[in-house]
Amino acid sequence: MKKGQILKVEKPKQYQLGWTEFYKLKFHLTPDVLIPRPETELLVDEIIKLVHSSSVLTNHKPTNQLTIMDIGTGSGDIAISIAKNLPEVRILATDISPAALEVAKKNAKFHKVDDRLFFETRDLLEGMQKAPDIIVTNLPYIPTARLMHIDPMVTQWEPKVALDGGIDGFEIYRKLFTQIAQNNLYPKYLIGEIDYTQADFVHEEAKRLFPKAAVEVKNDLAGKQRYFVIKF
Repeated sequence: MKKGQILKVEKPKQYQLGWTEFYKLKFHLTPDVLIPRPETELLVDEIIKLVHSSSVLTNHKPTNQLTIMDIGTGSGDIAISIAKNLPEVRILATDISPAALEVAKKNAKFHKVDDRLFFETRDLLEGMQKAPDIIVTNLPYIPTARLMHIDPMVTQWEPKVALDGGIDGFEIYRKLFTQIAQNNLYPKYLIGEIDYTQADFVHEEAKRLFPKAAVEVKNDLAGKQRYFVIKF
C-alpha cells in the first residue's frame, strides 16, 4: 500500500446481507442509512412507556391522533418500531437525505405501517407550522475530530451525514433546540440519543432555551449517559 493511501475495509455484514434486526424487527438496509444500534432501542422503550403511562394521550381520539415526529429517521427503525407497538399514533418521519427516506418507505411498507407513517425530506424543523406531541431523534453526535479514530468500517461505509455532529458533537442538537425555542414549536416531550460525554451540553442548552422544562439524562445498559428526555 502506498504512503497516505487509505486501506479499504470490508463492507459491514449488515450491508452485505441487506438487512439487520432492530427491536425484534427486520429492516432493509443500504449504505445510504446508518446501521441501527441496540442502544437506540431505548428511545423506542421510552416513548412506549411515556404514551402508556402519562397524560400525553389525554383527549386524543381516533379523529385527533397523537402525533410523533422522528427526525433523521434513516432506515425508519425508530418510527416503524413505535408504529408496530403503538397502533394509536400517527408518525411523521423526516430526513435530510431523500435516499434514506426511500429505504425507510420500503421498510414501512414491509411492516405494513405505511398507512400511519408520513415521510418528508426536511432539515430538522424547517418549515414546520405546528409542533407534534412528541419529537424523537437520533441526530449525528460524534465530534468531527473523533471520526478519525473510530472503526474504519463505520467511517468508510456508513453515511457521514448521519455521524458527524460538528466540533463538539452537539452542534445539530443546538440547532434543533434553537428552532424549537425561536419558532415556538414545543412538543410535550423531546427525546434524543447523545454521546456519553454530552449530558452537560443537554442541561446547559435546555436551561438557556427551555428554562421551565424538566430535563433528565438517562443511562444505557452499560451505565453510560445515552439519551435525554425533556418535558415541556
